[in-house]
Amino acid sequence: MADDTKLSVAVLLSGRAQFNLYYGGALVRWTYEVYHRLAKSMDVTVFGFPTHPEEAYPMRHQSSDWWRVCALMSRVPGMRRYEDHVWLRALISRLQRFEMVHIHNRPQWVEILRSLGYPGLIVLHLQNDHLGHWNKEMLDALSERLDGLAVCSSYLKEQSCRLSPLLARKTEVIFNGANTEIFFPREEIREPKTIFFVGVFNEIKGPLHLVRAYKRVLQRHPDAKLTIGGGFTYGVNKETSYVREVRATAASIQNECGGTIDFPGYIHHDRDLPGYFQRATLFSSPSLFQEPFGLVNAEAMACATPVVGSNRGGIPEVVGDTGRVIDPENTDHYAGVLSDLLSDSTERKRLGRAAFERCRRMFDWGVIAEGWEAYLHNRVLGNKAGLNCA
Repeated sequence: MADDTKLSVAVLLSGRAQFNLYYGGALVRWTYEVYHRLAKSMDVTVFGFPTHPEEAYPMRHQSSDWWRVCALMSRVPGMRRYEDHVWLRALISRLQRFEMVHIHNRPQWVEILRSLGYPGLIVLHLQNDHLGHWNKEMLDALSERLDGLAVCSSYLKEQSCRLSPLLARKTEVIFNGANTEIFFPREEIREPKTIFFVGVFNEIKGPLHLVRAYKRVLQRHPDAKLTIGGGFTYGVNKETSYVREVRATAASIQNECGGTIDFPGYIHHDRDLPGYFQRATLFSSPSLFQEPFGLVNAEAMACATPVVGSNRGGIPEVVGDTGRVIDPENTDHYAGVLSDLLSDSTERKRLGRAAFERCRRMFDWGVIAEGWEAYLHNRVLGNKAGLNCA
């Protein structure tokens, strides 16, 4: 039974994300970490594909029996375009009971919900660049159907709203966060020369570029170690042609130059990942694409681990002046930055302390939750009240 004194919110997960730690990913983690902290002021139900109750986050979660049909449609050319309509139509009678729908990463769902007669507040939340190819007319039309747009960085706001001042006025930057109760410094276990990467193991995340830079690092630091963590996708270790290329390159480097390159595979986020950050001398995620935020950078910062990140997307915005940003395709410069930091313990300690303080101030999930609550009440609900009074 919903509490009438609380704002009732339906959260729509995108794609086929499961509402659990192991298979959920960053959007699912954001949903749990923020909304469970706001339980006193919001009554939240998460809607998505089925998740085993014993593995699900401890929040109210619902699905629909139509998930099998939607999963089948997604694999049939010509029918994929109707999958979203079928999924939302199956949920609409339940969504009508909520004052607000929070949509993750699916701007096309806004128009579908309005066409199905949903009358309440709609907030779209983007963690990726889904609007960069939309023209002004499309963005203005989206703005008319929306009550708010949240994005994870100023970079993404510029990409999403640069053609539409109407949409920009409804847009707020709400950062992603780190759980500082499990991600925190442990200098007593810090290793002297370990470079760490973790992320989805694919080309755009750049692990091959890090391996190539590591070869040059070995010229100055033959005792340096490299750890490449992550699987094909959340919770899944899978051999792809790219994974095989990275492993083969690593094996060739070790045969030719020595060094140590470990591939632990997918790393359990809460149980095991903090230890990897805490042991690492440096963390580096050399994304090749315009990554809007880069959650792992904030988690490294929470552990006072200096970050060497890409000069792409929102990553410089996250790291600020507490780390280094590089062009991951400039191998010599990339390797030089890594080598210089491995040589300078004083600078590493300075950067680590600054990163820790920046994360606590800006990216702690408690801070993010407070900012989200303020945005909804002051901007979204406040604007709606103003329009009703007018």
